Amino acid sequence: MTSDAPFPFGETSTLFIFTPTHGTTWNLTLDGFTQALRRKEGDKAFVHTKADGGAYGPSSEHDWWFDITAAGTSYEGIGSSASGDEGLCLRNATAGAAAEFAAWMLQEIVPPGAGVEFNTRIGMESGLDDEVLAVRTVTELEAVFREHLEDL
Repeated sequence: MTSDAPFPFGETSTLFIFTPTHGTTWNLTLDGFTQALRRKEGDKAFVHTKADGGAYGPSSEHDWWFDITAAGTSYEGIGSSASGDEGLCLRNATAGAAAEFAAWMLQEIVPPGAGVEFNTRIGMESGLDDEVLAVRTVTELEAVFREHLEDL
């Protein structure tokens, strides 16, 4: 017996990329990011660089990778404080997890009044321009991210 129901694909997961709006900075540093992550994750906070002795990943204190819990799941992210490459990425995340991460980032990392642009790996591969985040709550962010993914 066959079903007429569509095959139940899981929710789209992709790389979400967050950067300062063009021509601005968050003054992001490894130390500042690590402190903010420790406030959120406590003893579970994980931030690492190749300079720390890691065999892979970013190569200096200007680039790092991290683990963070969002929507009840652990995700890997990448951070950079390098001039012209400043920002944070969340790997293999759903719209809901990215919204929770972005709300935390807006509260803890992005200076008041500073802007944030975002895109996704699949958005970039499809030629979409970065979008300015004009909302700040998890619910609003998730709606923006879902709309972005639905447009692809």
